[in-house]
Amino acid sequence: MRGCGFPERPDETRQAAQQQLVSRPKPKAAAPLAPAPAARFAATGLDFELVRAQFVALAVTSLGARALRELQPLADDEVVRALARARDVELLARAGEAVGLAGVVDLQPAREGVQRFNRPLERDELANLAGFLSACERLVEWLHERRLDTPALHELAVGFPEMLRLRKAFDAAVDERGELRDDASPRLARLRAELRALEARVAEILARVLADPALRPHIADFKAQRRGGRRVIAFKARSTPRINGVVHERSQSGETVFIEPREAVESANRVVEIEQSIRAEEARILVELTRLFLEHGEALDEACARIARLEIAVVSLRYCREFGARLASVGEFHAEKSHERGLVLRGARHPLLVEQMRSGALAEVVPIDVRLGGEFDLLVITGPNTGGKTLALKTVGAAAWCMRLGLPVCCDEGSRIPLYDGVIADIGDEQEIRQSLSTFASHLARIQAGLLHATDRTLCLLDELGGGTDPDEGGALGAALLEHLLERRVPTMATTHIGKLKEFCFAHRRAENASVEFDAASLRPRYRLLVGTPGESNALSIAERRGLPREIVARAREMLVRRDRDAADLMKKLRGASEHTEQLRREAEARLAELRRSGEQLEQRQGELAKKGELLEAEAQNALEERIRDARKALEQAVALLAQLPAEKAAAMRGALDTLDSALSRASLTDRRKAFLDGLDKGHLVYIPRYRQRCSIKKVERDRKCVTVRLGSMNLSVPFDEITWCEAP
Repeated sequence: MRGCGFPERPDETRQAAQQQLVSRPKPKAAAPLAPAPAARFAATGLDFELVRAQFVALAVTSLGARALRELQPLADDEVVRALARARDVELLARAGEAVGLAGVVDLQPAREGVQRFNRPLERDELANLAGFLSACERLVEWLHERRLDTPALHELAVGFPEMLRLRKAFDAAVDERGELRDDASPRLARLRAELRALEARVAEILARVLADPALRPHIADFKAQRRGGRRVIAFKARSTPRINGVVHERSQSGETVFIEPREAVESANRVVEIEQSIRAEEARILVELTRLFLEHGEALDEACARIARLEIAVVSLRYCREFGARLASVGEFHAEKSHERGLVLRGARHPLLVEQMRSGALAEVVPIDVRLGGEFDLLVITGPNTGGKTLALKTVGAAAWCMRLGLPVCCDEGSRIPLYDGVIADIGDEQEIRQSLSTFASHLARIQAGLLHATDRTLCLLDELGGGTDPDEGGALGAALLEHLLERRVPTMATTHIGKLKEFCFAHRRAENASVEFDAASLRPRYRLLVGTPGESNALSIAERRGLPREIVARAREMLVRRDRDAADLMKKLRGASEHTEQLRREAEARLAELRRSGEQLEQRQGELAKKGELLEAEAQNALEERIRDARKALEQAVALLAQLPAEKAAAMRGALDTLDSALSRASLTDRRKAFLDGLDKGHLVYIPRYRQRCSIKKVERDRKCVTVRLGSMNLSVPFDEITWCEAP
């Protein structure tokens, strides 16, 4: 809707217009797009900012990119909603529909520029804001139309901020290029019309002078030019005395002078005055638009936040497709059955390794399976260096981070991740140089800070537990720390080289060993995580295969304390039993997954059969309605012929036709048809056999027994009799 958006006011200079912005209190700065709950997450040690950058790179708009850069851990209910929105986008994609984000742009830079420099909106900012308002209106309508299929996305449209006044003002004043329209105000319309008339008058005078046969020998260039903002003609310098006009400039050679004809001077002077008035009026309108923009700050923030959530759902789908990720299920902390509790990651990969594989830097990424919080709360991973222990911690940490942000995870189907209220991550051996802390002290500082708020919903990831100090003392301190975490039921994963900590899990009920598979023959890690199997350092075997003299290796074996050898032998036996148990578990889980898939396939088949039955019923209904429509046409023709019959015969015939009409109505309205008509509502999709099109309902008029639908660019009124729920084959 367009019109004169701003009332007429007296002339104002640009400086005076800008001063109006100062007189108004500035609105608050834009709020974060996704406020974080009171949660503590260690992102640095988990390389999460590098993972976040992967999502940012997939953003379609500047608004979405900023939203992802600023995205913080969400509250539990927000995580559930974010995952549901992403699933809705996936559902739309399977149906061949895409979310159109054309026109969406980040408005924060425009606001910051206006507030920081106390200036009106500029041309590109006006165009961006106008496009954003139009995109909001289009997306809200689009979401409303699909509310039945995508309820989570539709929540973004419910209660969308009202910005009608701002939208009308911008529609009336700004075109798609960000330029002010002629009719942005009555005064601007008059001034621009007068300017065009004056410029046409000046152009006419110049054309007449250029066409004057008496002046042609004296003209240096037969095309009018501009000098100092004035329209002039280039004459030869030696002819100047013969020309009646004002000299504005001479060429560097002195052979050409630029003269404004005397008869054009008055009109040109008026052009300058009008241009000054236009600039003042444009400045005033820009200030009014900027003021409206600032007044609607909170509404625009809310609109940006909702559109950003929509785009994050779109980015989630793109990430799933490009990185082989998926939307994991939300895990429970206190389910009745232990195998339904806690973290279960199947085929988990670290996102940074997946990116390297996509770029060709890696041949493959070995996925890992991890459990935690079900049968056990503590998982101690042991084994040699370069075996992937730290990578396992980082993979789990990145998955927990992504889940808390409502983003997809690089894992396989069947994965579930609890919504941890924080992540304690003591990973790496970096020294806190500025605090003059040793490696051991820096480990303790990070662990101590995390333990202050650790609960049974806090994920604890400890790398090289007990390292950086004497092995005996480090082992004792590590065991005490693990006991403390077990008592508080804090879900914990820890890596260590200390042999005593391998024995810890055998003495505590809710603790479990794990190792990263290692090929002792080739001395290469296989990276697969083996839950229930303690790892071996293989130091002596590795030393022997690396060529260390055999007598040294043999002496080292002799120097091993007998108790340690006995413990190693015992753990080897237990390792074999654990591996067998884990194998049985994997086979049982595989069988369970197969049964679950079979059940899903059976449900899908039942759904297909039910759908086929509905389709057959609908086809029969469709054929019946088609025949009834033909019968009604014949009935209408018979009614039209009644006037040609004698009164007595016409009355008798009318009664018979009324009975036939009633019978046709009863025949067409089956229970299913009645339910279909009773359930019609705005936004529903119906099929119109006459046009062979499925259309969206814009309005339902039950008293008239018709609906208004959108067909292409037209709104059509269609009777109830001509709509159905089933497309004709």
